[in-house]
Amino acid sequence: MKALGKNIVVQREQPQESTAGGIIYTDNSQATVAQVISVGEEVTTVTTGDRLIINWGAANQVKYGGETLNIVHVDHVFARV
Repeated sequence: MKALGKNIVVQREQPQESTAGGIIYTDNSQATVAQVISVGEEVTTVTTGDRLIINWGAANQVKYGGETLNIVHVDHVFARV
């Protein structure tokens, strides 16, 4: 799947259940991170493989090739992690 314009195709990563030191998270306070699968030709601030925190409310979920992906406009990216 190839993103067009100022859109980005991302795949949601599973939230971590514990830290590297062994602390177990007991709530859903951890931000969900997404990995970039494809970027549109007008996107200059994000590249394939980046890990992002995005506005999930603005993402459009699609099924493609047996996977669940999300398409989001670059303006809905909050941060790169």
